[in-house]
Amino acid sequence: MRASRIENSKEIHISGAEGIYEFYELEKFLKKFFKRAIEHPKGLPDKIVFTLEKIKEEIQPVEALSVKTVFCESSEEAQKVINEHLINLGISEKAITVAWSVIKGQKMRGATLIDYLTAERLEPDKERGVRVSRIQMDKKRRMQVLKKIKNLSSEPQRVIEAVTIASKVAFCPEVVAEICVSDNPDYTTGYIASKEHGYLRITNIKKQGENTGGRAFFVKTPLDIEKLIKFLEKTPVVVL
Repeated sequence: MRASRIENSKEIHISGAEGIYEFYELEKFLKKFFKRAIEHPKGLPDKIVFTLEKIKEEIQPVEALSVKTVFCESSEEAQKVINEHLINLGISEKAITVAWSVIKGQKMRGATLIDYLTAERLEPDKERGVRVSRIQMDKKRRMQVLKKIKNLSSEPQRVIEAVTIASKVAFCPEVVAEICVSDNPDYTTGYIASKEHGYLRITNIKKQGENTGGRAFFVKTPLDIEKLIKFLEKTPVVVL
């Protein structure tokens, strides 16, 4: 599902959702996705698009990242914690600066791909970015994650979806780390994710009411960009 609105002759992304489901589950989840689109804090969309695809390929298993919450009292503290983690992973300060500039200053539907050393942006479409798609979390793993964060988050479904995305991204050998800030004005918990540190929820990653946000994937080069994007966007995975 993708919901959007036209502002100043430009299509603005409002909300999105997806999953891999059995045929008998489709009606239930289509209703959930519709409700999610029309009740979004950004307001009613002008357009809601539902796309259903039959998956014919084998669904690839991906190991779920461990989940931990890092409590920060301010966005300044959160950014400092994030930067320290990323630097410890060998990511250059220049690359980190570029990532923050995209997240805070550019509206993108997907993620930017940034060379973790040179800071060069590598995504072919600088407006669309790269979308992580064809994903689902195993029901058993979902219950384990919910149990771990039930007292820490008022919106556990967001966490489930984010861990699912982050686990698929971290599975790629070319990816060093990911940083994500929601563009929802009422959701101020973001995350950084990597194979080494797992999925780290970061509270107060931005101030309440801010509608900026985005994703950045730090990658190693040289790499086959087309192959990486094809995996992230097209290969169906289940997170176990």
